[in-house]
Amino acid sequence: MTSPTSSRGGLGLGLALCGSLALGVLTGPRTAHADPVVFELTETMAADWHWTLDDPQIEASGGDDANIFDLRNRLNLRLRTGEWTFGLRLDLALFADPPSPQYRNDIRPEEMFVTWRGEHWTLTAGDDYLTLGRGLALSLRKFDEVGFATNLRGAHARFRTTGFETRFGVGFTNVVNVDSVDEKKVPDPADVVALARLETDALGPVTVGVNVVDIERRHSNLRNALTGPLYDDTSADPGDPGYRIQGRRQARTLIVGGDLKARLADKVDLQLDGAWLENQATRETLSGDVPADSHGLALYGAVTATFGRWTALLEGKHYDHWKVESSLHPDTADAQGITQVFPYVAPPSLERIDQRVVNNSDVTGVHLRVDHTFDDNARGDRNVLFVSSAFFVDAPAEDEWTLHAYLGWERNTKAGERLSIQTGYRREEAPDAAAGGLTRLGMWHLDLDWTRTVAAGVDLQLHWAHEIRQKNVGVATLAESYFEGTFYATLSLPPTWSFTLQTEYLTAESEPSPYYFGAFLQWKPSSADLVRLFVGRSKGGLKCSGGVCRIFPDFEGVKLETTLRF
Repeated sequence: MTSPTSSRGGLGLGLALCGSLALGVLTGPRTAHADPVVFELTETMAADWHWTLDDPQIEASGGDDANIFDLRNRLNLRLRTGEWTFGLRLDLALFADPPSPQYRNDIRPEEMFVTWRGEHWTLTAGDDYLTLGRGLALSLRKFDEVGFATNLRGAHARFRTTGFETRFGVGFTNVVNVDSVDEKKVPDPADVVALARLETDALGPVTVGVNVVDIERRHSNLRNALTGPLYDDTSADPGDPGYRIQGRRQARTLIVGGDLKARLADKVDLQLDGAWLENQATRETLSGDVPADSHGLALYGAVTATFGRWTALLEGKHYDHWKVESSLHPDTADAQGITQVFPYVAPPSLERIDQRVVNNSDVTGVHLRVDHTFDDNARGDRNVLFVSSAFFVDAPAEDEWTLHAYLGWERNTKAGERLSIQTGYRREEAPDAAAGGLTRLGMWHLDLDWTRTVAAGVDLQLHWAHEIRQKNVGVATLAESYFEGTFYATLSLPPTWSFTLQTEYLTAESEPSPYYFGAFLQWKPSSADLVRLFVGRSKGGLKCSGGVCRIFPDFEGVKLETTLRF
């Protein structure tokens, strides 16, 4: 684990690196045609005052969970000149009165990098985000909607020329150390990742790519040899906690895969992705450590066809043991209420982006969506009708199935009015549960979004997402029905001011207070700057984006967010 001392050392090293590079650029030899120097600074701050902090660990330990103030700050610096770009982000987390040892003050450099871009080559030393293909083989990027951000700190190279592209990289996985959702300090996984990708479009309408990813995990001999002096978080002594974590030693994950994209007759687009993985690990038994290797397979395909006003998307997936996450860390593996692992892949889910995806690693499914566009040329309006349906087996669990069908209408007028309505039904069925069958979830949902100019310089937006949920139908002792949803109304004075009233509700019997009221005030002094204030309560729970999900806590208090660019 990175100690406070090493954090300060990293901060000094990062400042010294970027400072010396910038100084060299600014004071180096100049010519009459020297490239201009562009300096950008972005200041992002989030300050929270929790009237009540939603953390069961504090309550269990008898701590005080009221009147908690915290501040998180990110200072992004970018320096560009000619073919060079230098970057540094400083992250600060400050708690006026930390409610438990998991909430810790912290300051450290993040996203340190130097990039050189030439005619064919792009070379980066430091932090970089990357995704291979559709995210089946590797997806180290920001998931802002669910509060995850993972990058690769090391060396990166990309070469592009006509009909050919290749990418190589090697480094340590690096995360935001103070979680933006739980606000607790988590250590870097520091898994060693090496990757290579080759892609060519020299085959006319067909583009083919292949990639290989090697993840040397916490108990890998190669990883320990490289990171031992840096992190000192493993041990060769079987009696130490880091020698085995939850009775296992994670050694290596190898992923090999490829993808194909094709454009057929200017009307049909074809996408095929596939990958195979091998996990190398051991588990502890009474007779000693024994091999616990496992394999995984991921297949994804999509066909998009456009014929006049009609567009159809057909896609399918088959994932078998396709979950690739960061190695467990000895400091957090057994801790409660703190992030333990981070996703390294993000395979397509075939679900609505806001759907709660319980299983996207051992599942087979198909999805079809058909759109029809109506244009009113006289008025300049555009209308789209669509119907969508998806079916999954082994979801949400093995030997179960899920059906989700919905339809909608989207209308955009020349006057700037926009209306979107969707409604549908989702059913999650466990046929063999309790020997008599069980409907895990039956859900009707309605989504409405409407925006209109109501006066000169005044816009009104209404949004309502409503769900009627029935859970565990067929088992009287577990069955429950309730409503869940969000409604907000926003009055905007574009482009500067907006005011939003928000109501969220969850009427399940387990909820002591089913309604959550809050208000937003937003000020945009320019297109690049933002100040947002929230006061009230917001509902937590499981939230997903593109198949990546996590549990959010309830929020009750005041939140101030600012983004200023110079």
